[in-house]
Amino acid sequence: MSGPVERMTLTHLQIPFKESCRGVGDEAAIKDAILVTVETSDGLGLGECAPITAALGEASETLEECWADLADRIAPSLLGRSFTTVEEIHDLTATWTANSSAIAGAETACWDALGQSRHAPLAEMLGASRDQLGLKVESGLAVGLYPTVVELLKAIETHLAEGYRRIKIEIEPGRDVELVHAVRQHFGDIPLMVDARGAYTIADLDTFRELDLFDLLMIEQPMAADDLAGSAALQAELVTPLCLDESARSLDMISEAMRLGACRIVSLKIQRVGGLGPALAMHDLCHQHGVACWVGTTPELGIGQAHGIHLAALGNCRYPTDLGPSARWFVDDYAAPHLELAAPGILSVPSRPGLGYQMDHAKVRRYQVRQSEFTTRTTG
Repeated sequence: MSGPVERMTLTHLQIPFKESCRGVGDEAAIKDAILVTVETSDGLGLGECAPITAALGEASETLEECWADLADRIAPSLLGRSFTTVEEIHDLTATWTANSSAIAGAETACWDALGQSRHAPLAEMLGASRDQLGLKVESGLAVGLYPTVVELLKAIETHLAEGYRRIKIEIEPGRDVELVHAVRQHFGDIPLMVDARGAYTIADLDTFRELDLFDLLMIEQPMAADDLAGSAALQAELVTPLCLDESARSLDMISEAMRLGACRIVSLKIQRVGGLGPALAMHDLCHQHGVACWVGTTPELGIGQAHGIHLAALGNCRYPTDLGPSARWFVDDYAAPHLELAAPGILSVPSRPGLGYQMDHAKVRRYQVRQSEFTTRTTG
């Protein structure tokens, strides 16, 4: 990025989910996100602030809080700055006191702008080898809770025809072993994992011992985010690997989890940790300690998920990602082109400079709720 940031634009978008996004005790019909663009003399960088949908739990950041952070804290700090390395981006973002999703929106836009100026795809800037860049990213099917087992099985069957490389279902106390048994019975030995959303305690050990018999890829976030000791005690009793999701918020938490033996796998979410740089640091730390990774989603809209595809190209991301085609989650998208499967269950890693995706201006106007612009000549 040879020129300084001259303009930063925030656009609040609302796009309906294709079907309600179902989670433990809640569901959502619309996805709210903030498209973040940073403009320099060299071009436009795109990022997305997509706070985790409330239906999926851990919704500690609201879109209004993120909007205020971006407008009042991040934009004034970013305008007039230029970057020649990702380290310089990190040095600036480390000074921002803001919600992680807000930081992620601006930080990923800066990565895109820098990648374009360096004529390098983001995956290469993250450290993916040329061999890895030639590979594809596997996409896994994630489904939420449904009122009945029959509805769950129908939802899975509908999407499996697209070739997804594994199934992930949500569980909750009282709705766990029965669901896993039904999916195994109906779909056979397809790779299967469960997401517990931190709803259990070590008192539920007998339930997990039953789940341990189903040859699961992993059990995601069985305990509350701060109960690393409980996760460690549970992992010591199980063959099935435990995966940390909500607990994977910082390097310190991951270091402590590995010290305790609380996990064998970590889910990386760009929105949760504040951008590509922090997610890369967590990936590298896990790799050093023999802990595998994969890339989760909030789910983001197209630009947010596209950043995740680049991250998922890294060698230690060994499991299918929750990232998927736009049409899997939403009735429409503003990314151009739409994210699509390149082959059954496979996403391509863009080879074009930067993110490799653009925004569809007509779609942005269609789904825009509000917009604010900040330049070096005005404050918004």
